[in-house]
Amino acid sequence: MYESRDFLSFREVFMERKNESLFQIGEVAKALGVSRRMILNYEEQGLLTPDRKNPDSGFRYYSADNMVHIRLIRALQNLGLSLGEIKEYFGNSDTLGEQIDRLVLLRNQLDQYIAQLRLRQAKASQNDIKTATLPAFTGFCREFKNANLAQKTDCLRKTYIEAVKNYKIDTENKMCTQCFADDENSGLYIIPVEKQSRGENIKVFHQTQCICIYYRGAYEDFPKIHRRLLDYAKEKGMTPHGYFRNIYMEGPPTHGEDKQSYITQIALPIKFISPAEEK
Repeated sequence: MYESRDFLSFREVFMERKNESLFQIGEVAKALGVSRRMILNYEEQGLLTPDRKNPDSGFRYYSADNMVHIRLIRALQNLGLSLGEIKEYFGNSDTLGEQIDRLVLLRNQLDQYIAQLRLRQAKASQNDIKTATLPAFTGFCREFKNANLAQKTDCLRKTYIEAVKNYKIDTENKMCTQCFADDENSGLYIIPVEKQSRGENIKVFHQTQCICIYYRGAYEDFPKIHRRLLDYAKEKGMTPHGYFRNIYMEGPPTHGEDKQSYITQIALPIKFISPAEEK
């Protein structure tokens, strides 16, 4: 006897619903606070496979494990990973090192924003010295020698414009200057660009440990912050790499001429010696 498609669909749903451990896509979307389209997109990207799927009707049924998996995908997205990176995270253990580096970078960015917000809340620089990790990145660089503050500010802006015209900017890292510990008026202007960038002015900066101060105040005060970091390193028996990195978080584009509101992460990279090296 011929049965209508509507009856078959009804019967299919009825039979599947006898298994109370399975959920329809609408139920999953409502329970997890996501859209149906998002769940279907996860399937299209190869990130999610329903527990059951009827090839004729297209009805999908999801298990509790599926729902936990969706929550994990969302958590990784909220950390800043793309769906492509999440797919690598799940499917290829050979790339886990890259994913770890990516998450470390995101953690460092979060630490920066927290420090930034605390300084805004405090309305003044707190000057606490912290240990931090400076992430690896690729930068478009220009050298400066014997430059005063006004010249450095102007040339940093020009270097940024040049980088924008020739490369794709890395929005996850912030522009900075790097100056020598024994000559603060010489060093590099650095504009982070995408990792694949190539050229004679492109330099790869490796991940490094540092001590740093999130400083709220005028750029003219950098030398005294540099000295404080050097004194702290000496007191703690640390070995500096020999340069400072001034990472600009909020400056003239945000605060105009209000120099006391500028926020900068002032870092002194440190050589950490392993127990094996000490022997």
